[in-house]
Amino acid sequence: MARIALVAVLAGLPDAFAFVAPCRHTRPTALAGAKTDAVLGLLRRVPLVKRAVPKKRQPVKYVPPITVDAQPDVVDLIDAVATESEGVLEAVVQSLVDRGVAVQFEAPEPTPAPAPAPPPPDPISNFDALHAAGDVDALLAQLRDASRDSGGVDDAIEWRYARACLDASNALAEAAPAREGLVMEGLEAAKRAAALAPEDGLCQKWLGVMLGSAGDFQSPKEKIKNSYAIKEALDAAWRLRPEDGTVALALGQWCLKVASVSFVERGLARAIFGGSPPESSLAEALKFFTKAQELKPAPKTKALIRLVEKKMG
Repeated sequence: MARIALVAVLAGLPDAFAFVAPCRHTRPTALAGAKTDAVLGLLRRVPLVKRAVPKKRQPVKYVPPITVDAQPDVVDLIDAVATESEGVLEAVVQSLVDRGVAVQFEAPEPTPAPAPAPPPPDPISNFDALHAAGDVDALLAQLRDASRDSGGVDDAIEWRYARACLDASNALAEAAPAREGLVMEGLEAAKRAAALAPEDGLCQKWLGVMLGSAGDFQSPKEKIKNSYAIKEALDAAWRLRPEDGTVALALGQWCLKVASVSFVERGLARAIFGGSPPESSLAEALKFFTKAQELKPAPKTKALIRLVEKKMG
């Protein structure tokens, strides 16, 4: 059948081209009609004819664009559904609470953040606070422990240790046997401090003070020997701390003691050391006492000034 149809179509080709031929030099005319469409459809099945006869284009349907106003508000729809769901959920939960099946949720109280741990106390500040408060026994006990724990190599602890020993000794009665042991204990601490920090004025100061205090328990020979070391330490302390009233007071006391040395003691010093003993004068002692009273007024210093003035006549 397909061959018969094809033969019929080919037999009609002369008439079709005869119909199209007169129009080839004129403006193309659109072909319309059911018979024409059928003929053209058959012709397109033939490869050579399909190239000559264009395919009929279907008209494009116009689709109007969807405007923003015409689109449904999705956000409103979501909010409406969420609100409705929230209401249903609250009703279910409340029903469970009313029947005792569930307990109403309560947000726990926020736990406050723990306060940061305070920094460990500075032992040196603690020692100075105890010294200022006059708690001699507690201070001496803590400084002994600190000196032992540090191995005696902390100059800041050692000179404070020496000072505490002297304070504890002065707090006792003058004839108390424990005074000598405390002074000698403090002297050893002062020696360690000065050896550790020879350019520290406080270390040199307390070495000179403890050497002078040790003289109350020494023989004349030991006193004379230590007098040179006392002056050397106090001179270094005065050079490093020219505004320290305690150093000025100690220098004044040294000058007063040396100026008051008897003729016999001087002769002993010449025999022992083969030279003249240290020398000073009441005028030099008065100069240091006056400076000490200016820097750090104290009744003891004022009394020493009156004593020297009386000796000087």
